Amino acid sequence: MKQNLDKRDQIGLILGIFAVTLVLMLALYIPAGPRRSCLKSQSALEQARTDLQTQQMAKMDEADRLSRQKQLMELLAKRPAGFEMFAYVDGVLNTQGLRDRAQLDQFKPRNGSPSEPMVQLRLEGVGFDEIISLFHGLYSSGSVIAVYKMESMRPAASLKGLDCDVTLMTLTASAAPAASAAPPTS
Repeated sequence: MKQNLDKRDQIGLILGIFAVTLVLMLALYIPAGPRRSCLKSQSALEQARTDLQTQQMAKMDEADRLSRQKQLMELLAKRPAGFEMFAYVDGVLNTQGLRDRAQLDQFKPRNGSPSEPMVQLRLEGVGFDEIISLFHGLYSSGSVIAVYKMESMRPAASLKGLDCDVTLMTLTASAAPAASAAPPTS
């Protein structure tokens, strides 16, 4: 076979070799360039979806917290204006007939807040049903009183009833401005 090609065949051969080379280079470039960018974009999109779901859950949690806080503030608003926790607990003790077996003191922890008054209650020689009745009396009024800490509940030294040391707390209306914050919007 003759290797001499005319000019037209030579140009066609060169263009053919150039086209094949170009196709091979593009075949190598596509996985390395645009495909890699596409995969990175897909990964970024999945991360953004995950972040969006996390933010939506956080928003729902915050809305739920604000709803519970609003309910709490409504309960606080129903209390009498001059609500005094010490006097209230003392009155419940008198109503339950436990005042003679109880010692009630104001309690101020080191880092305590004035908007969270506390009282320390020490009961001596009381029955379990009397303790339950006392807590029911404290809670059923809707005065927003909670057990902050129960230090001990043990048999009385006289072996008649129980001795109980408990710290009770409440909130005052001065804690209300923090609850009036509007829920976050998006």
